[in-house]
Amino acid sequence: MKTKFSTVILAGVFSTCLYAQASGEPDVSGNWVDSANGSLKWMVTEKDGKIHVQEMNGEKVEADYTCPLNGQECPVSEEGRHETVMIYYNGDKLVEIRERGGDTLKRRISLSPDGKTMQVERVPLSPTQKSETLTFQRQASAGTSKS
Repeated sequence: MKTKFSTVILAGVFSTCLYAQASGEPDVSGNWVDSANGSLKWMVTEKDGKIHVQEMNGEKVEADYTCPLNGQECPVSEEGRHETVMIYYNGDKLVEIRERGGDTLKRRISLSPDGKTMQVERVPLSPTQKSETLTFQRQASAGTSKS
């Protein structure tokens, strides 16, 4: 099942990546704080076709991974659990598909026009997940340039 899922997703990812490169990709690099819960923070650095994401809850690192932005699967260890993540741009949204055991979750990340607000929409692809949207604010001290 995992192989079939990955094959179907990857087929769509490659055509989507070509479209995203031609359109304007948002710059998600920076330090982000959840508007509703200030202890949730993301540090994101995009450079050389890869993205590094560190998700924090207070001082605790909940996830820390670097993946290519071409939809290629990459292994992630989150709180000791092993997952597979694929990340790619779909137009002006950064899409992350995360698979852990039998659960699959899609997150669509978009920026406000001024680049100061980031919306993270959780789209469950498994019945054990729930939908939600988180709103993050970019911290002024963060660098926001792609290299």
